[in-house]
Formats: sequence, structure tokens, C-alpha cells
Amino acid sequence: MTPRPLARSLAPLPEESLPGLLLRLAYRLDRSPARVAALCGLGRMHRRLPAGYLLALPPPVAEAFSKATRLPLTEVDALTLSGSGLAAAYTPLATTRLDGGRNHAAAQRRWAVSMSSRFCPQCLEGDGSPVQGALGGSWKLRWHLPVTVACLTHSQLLSSTCPQCDCPPNRSPGSERPGLLMQRAAAALHPAQCRQPLNAALQGSTSPNRSCGGRFDRPPWAVPALDPQDLEPLLALQQRIDRHLTPAVSQPDSRDEPPDSFFFSNLIAAAHLVKFSWPLGMHLAPYPALTKLIDDHVEAVAPFLSTLPSKGLSTSPWPAPDNPAECAALLLAADSLLSDRREDGSSLRDRIQPLARTAFKRLPANTAGAFRRLAFSPEFTHALARKVHSFYYAGGHRSPKFSGPSRECQFTAAAVPALLSPTLCGPRWDDLVRRVDPSSSWTVRHLRRTASLKLVEMTAGGTWPECAEILGMPWTTAQQSLKILKRLLTPDGLWNMFDLTIHQIADHLDSAPNQVDYARRRHALRAWQLPQADWEHLRQDLPRLRERAASPDLSAASALIWARVTCGDHLHSPAVNAARASGPSAALLVSRIGQLQTPANRRGAKLQLLHRLDAYADALTSRCDRNETAAVEAETIGVPR
Repeated sequence: MTPRPLARSLAPLPEESLPGLLLRLAYRLDRSPARVAALCGLGRMHRRLPAGYLLALPPPVAEAFSKATRLPLTEVDALTLSGSGLAAAYTPLATTRLDGGRNHAAAQRRWAVSMSSRFCPQCLEGDGSPVQGALGGSWKLRWHLPVTVACLTHSQLLSSTCPQCDCPPNRSPGSERPGLLMQRAAAALHPAQCRQPLNAALQGSTSPNRSCGGRFDRPPWAVPALDPQDLEPLLALQQRIDRHLTPAVSQPDSRDEPPDSFFFSNLIAAAHLVKFSWPLGMHLAPYPALTKLIDDHVEAVAPFLSTLPSKGLSTSPWPAPDNPAECAALLLAADSLLSDRREDGSSLRDRIQPLARTAFKRLPANTAGAFRRLAFSPEFTHALARKVHSFYYAGGHRSPKFSGPSRECQFTAAAVPALLSPTLCGPRWDDLVRRVDPSSSWTVRHLRRTASLKLVEMTAGGTWPECAEILGMPWTTAQQSLKILKRLLTPDGLWNMFDLTIHQIADHLDSAPNQVDYARRRHALRAWQLPQADWEHLRQDLPRLRERAASPDLSAASALIWARVTCGDHLHSPAVNAARASGPSAALLVSRIGQLQTPANRRGAKLQLLHRLDAYADALTSRCDRNETAAVEAETIGVPR
């Protein structure tokens, strides 16, 4: 049924939430919020109002509410976190659902939203206008976000409990599933009155609705008191948080930090690290009063840091502190941990790693998965992840396996060859080779292979086995190269030089105007073999190549052409893989390829053949890059038919 328009309605106040408007509307009409919600199409009488309505109203429900209240749909949508734009700016809300108890618990763990709003008593008191004098000020949407801890209008921290019963405004003391409003059937309560049931509140209350009835907007206010020196950095942090919550409204200023889509995810993750490693990060809280606030919070959740909470326990170490002062102090310490976000990451890693090691030792093994599901910036991921010889740690439960890129790259994994191309190597690469082992071609091959793995990690993330899979490289081959480099680089402390060299190559790839799609080439030639007719034409006037058993054959030519086109290792070519699958013939094939590539053998007919194979490969490369599948004509590479 389409609801009829209400006899009287109200215009929403700036930043007002849907539950706040319902409370004011119910008080004006002298009806219970449940009755008003039923008249507006939000739900049947006395039924629970879904918590999900705080995030967004389904279109039919929004349309019904709009008609009943005579409000435009834009104003109705603005009463929700999604319609107001807060959900788009506050990234923890991106995947949040509130249609079940388990979903609500997950939202709390991610610091996404709290159904029990914090509040500023002076804001609830109103601005002195007739409407706000009678019905109070607005319950603001952003007060439901855990990162909103202070009111900048009145330069004070928010409150989270009733001054009379010391209970949160909208949190049931029982096992009832969280909803949009508690005690929704209670009428005649002012929007700024506590709706906690009597059995959880003061037994001496005279409220006819068996509710606490304490006023949030009248003294004594339950606002945390801090000295001005302690309060000042918290208000400054709240100002920065508010700029990120409303980027569209904020005026751009050269002094402001640039927009950061990872601002909240990094801040919340850093808060977890500070909490789980406390008191190791005590130096991050600038004043003793703030240190004491974090002490109080950590002491409350300490029993849950070493063991997983059972189903019967309602407390968890993951949600944000209920107390705004404790939450503000924790966020300030987290912000101090991230204070050098614009650096190259080395100092950030130095600050984060001790806290991360302590936190993961203290937490149960499987809680590392909670961190893996968080989205960090590439810089934060790089700083947080445990590394072994330049690569992310590839196993274990206590040290999480992060999958995020370790660098902001302009190139993709498709632009990385399986063996680093010599055209990408600069002077720093030559210095690295000279320091390691310039006399061994196999050492250079291991360096090129490992460099490609590192470049993929930078742009696509993942551990070295995952990077090897992206490159089409067997994980055993990658492992062998890493073992050899560990033996060569570790004694002389050359891993840092290796890192700097790969970063220089990544800079070159970032600035390259035309990037080669090696992934496309590998895909196009995944089962390729040189046609027999082309092989005959390539060697037709080179009779000496037919005389010996060790002379190159079609499979050897196929492997070399494939390696040149894909810039890969001929040992992983389709021709060699097919020989391995068929039996012992692979060793003979690898020997033939080695004979052809040996510098001492690069003369006469073999040298002519190598030039022809290179020309054929270059022609095939052009066809792959143009997505053409036609065969290469011998005449196009200067070989007569």
C-alpha cells in the first residue's frame, strides 16, 4: 500500500540521519517512532527497523517515505550514509552490509559503522531556532562512523553514553539484533532523551515508557575532559578526517594534502598495529594523558589478544573503542605512525616492522587473515609485509601473505618479460653484475629471472611463487634462482643494491611511451612450433647443418625463436616442454640449443642460421603484436624459397 502523506512533516536538518529525523518527527506528531515508520512505509508496526536502512533505503521504500513526508527523493537519500556521499568517501563502508547480526559484527571489526551514535550535547541542544528549540538539533550521520571522535563546531570530543545511566544511546543490553532504533515503540520521548530500558538503566526513573529518559543535551554532559594541549592535536586530526569524509565540499588548498583513497584503510590498520603491539608504540602518543587512554583500552581488550573469543563472548579486540577519547588517542598514535606517508617507504617500514612483528606474535595465528582482507595502499603493504631477500614472505600463518603491489607503477605485469630484457638494463645493472659474478652467464640469467619476478611483485603484488605463475615460469625454476642469488648476494650485503637496481628499471618502464605486451606474446605462442616447411627453407642452402646428430633441428629452432619473441627462457618453451613430456629426448634438445648458442660455435653456417632465426622471430613478433596469426613468409626475412 502506498502510504498517505503525513498531516505534518519536517525538513531534515543539515547532515541529519534517518533515525534522527524519525525521532524528531515522532516527537512532533506525539507518536512512537515505530508508528511513524509504519505510516511512512519503513516497516510494520512494532517490527524491527532494519539496520541496513542507515546505509541506504531500497528504492520502493525511499519512494514511499518521500511521499509520506512530502520530501524530495534527494533529501530522503541524503538521510543515509550512501545517499549523503559518506559511504563513497569512507572506504570501510564500501562492502558493508547490516542485514544480519554477523554482518553487523563484521562491520564493527572493519570500523565501518556503529548503530549506536556518538553525539555532541551542544549540537543536540540546537541552534536556538524555534524548531530546534522544540525538537532539538540533528543526530548527524557522521557520528555513526568510528573515526568521528570530536565536534569541530564546539571544539570538544563527542560523548558516547547517557550521563544518567551510562549506556550507549542505541545499543540494546540484551541479545537483540541491532536495528535502526531501540525502544521504537516508546512514545513521548524527546529526540535527545535516552531510550535505554529501565532494567538496564536507573530503577528510579519516572519515565512512563519504562525508559531511562536521561537527556543527552542537558548538563551534566558526559563529554570526556582533556587539557587544551591534549585536545589540540585530536581536533587537528579530526579536521583532516573530515576533509577526507567530504572531499567534494572541501575547498582545495595548496597546504592541504592530496586526496588519498587509502587514507582510512591505512589509518585503521595502523590503529590495529598500535593496539596489538602496545606498549611498544607508546612513543607515538605525544602526551601522558593520551598514553593513559590507550592503556585503558588495551587493558580492556587484553584478554582477547592471546585467545580467540568464543561464541558466548561479546567483546572482541577488533572494533573501535566505544569511548571517543580512547578512540581519538588511538587514531592519533596511528596517524603518527603514518606521518611520513610521502616518503619512499623506507622510514615507514622501519617504524612499522617492529610493531608488526610484535602484533603477529601476540595474536592467534589465524587472525592474520583479518589483516589480509584489509585493503592497504601499496606503500603501506610494502612496509607491513615481512620480506625475505627482497620478496614477500611466501608462507606461514603468523606472518600474513599480502597480495598488494609493493610500488605504484605505471606499467602492468603484462609488460614484464620472463627474462629481463637487456634493453631495460641500465648502468646500475652492469655494476650489480660486476659485483656479483661477471664471468658466469648463468649468474646473469638468474639475475634477469629474479629481476622479472621482482618487477611483477611491484606492479601486481603477490609472493614469488605467484609472480612466477604470472610469468609462466615453473616455481621450481624461480626457487632455484632465488637460492643461487641468496648464496651470491647475502654474504656481501648486495640485496639493497639489487632493490635499487630494480627500482631504476621500474622507473624506466614507467616512463616508456610504448610498453611491450609480453603476456600477449606468451599467450599467442603457448603451443607454437616452427612449421616444417619454414624450417626447410631456413636451412636449405646450409648443407653442413644436416651432417651431424648434434646439429640444430626443428625443435631447437622453435625454442630459440620462441625465446626471442617472448623474451623468455628457451628451457620453458613449448618445444622443450614437449620434449620433456615425451621422454629422454629433452636432454639432447637442450644440448643442441646450447651448442648453437655457444660463442665459440657462432661462425659459418651456424651463425647464418642464427641470423635467419632472429629475422624470422622479429617478423613473428610484429605479427603477434598486431594480433595476426598468419604464418611468416620466408621471403619477408630475406630467405629465398
